[in-house]
Amino acid sequence: MTSYRDQLDVIKSLHLKDGDRITINCPFCGGPNKFTVDQADGRVIWNCYRASCPAKGSYRGRRSISASKAYLNNNRPDIEAKKKSPVPTIVTKPDNYGPAMIYLKQVNSLEAYQAGLIKIRYAPAEKRVLFYNKDSTGAVGRTLCGSKYKWWSYGQLDGGIHVGEGDHAILVEDVPSACAVSCIPDHVGVAILGTKLTRGVKLAVLKYKEMTLVLDNDASGHAIIEASRLSNCRLRFTKLDLKNLTTDKIMGVIK
Repeated sequence: MTSYRDQLDVIKSLHLKDGDRITINCPFCGGPNKFTVDQADGRVIWNCYRASCPAKGSYRGRRSISASKAYLNNNRPDIEAKKKSPVPTIVTKPDNYGPAMIYLKQVNSLEAYQAGLIKIRYAPAEKRVLFYNKDSTGAVGRTLCGSKYKWWSYGQLDGGIHVGEGDHAILVEDVPSACAVSCIPDHVGVAILGTKLTRGVKLAVLKYKEMTLVLDNDASGHAIIEASRLSNCRLRFTKLDLKNLTTDKIMGVIK
């Protein structure tokens, strides 16, 4: 296992400036675009979003002159706030843009969209397909132009994205998988938008009578422990990507 000191040596070699945020291939597990590093107010935070990779940590270094001035003026940068972009206002239905409809069909999300189980739009300026949460206060956007950042988050998404109607929640990592699950009667696909069960997601799923968390076979022990703390939550492990499966095969994974 990579030690904290080894990780810190790599982080320091990046020579980030205050306010920088980068996403790169993980230097420890090789995961493509899975490793993020943020620096603000003299603090560096890093994390790999691959469940099987233990690389994560933080380090408090010296503030830059500009960061020190901001600190003294009570205007400290907020790393979490930097990650949030406003929801795009100029959007159109994906029906009006052929590549968006092709993408939705490829990731098994078209049926959920056409059934009205989730709001989906296309943002021309960002060239992204947007998947919205229930109250449209947040969305995640999937690039259609080969951007460095495949996915981008907008607005408020603390509770994840819930797709469909029913009493049985299937917790999955991404929105297309949640869309695929939602086509099963009385099942709701809940995209937790990553590999961690955040406090917001835990609170948002308390309303369901049953829950099933679908994890990769290489899921971390931490994710399993967190899931075990949710009442009425079952665990299922799979090598299969739910968004690539038929309804019958999805049922085979979650039953």
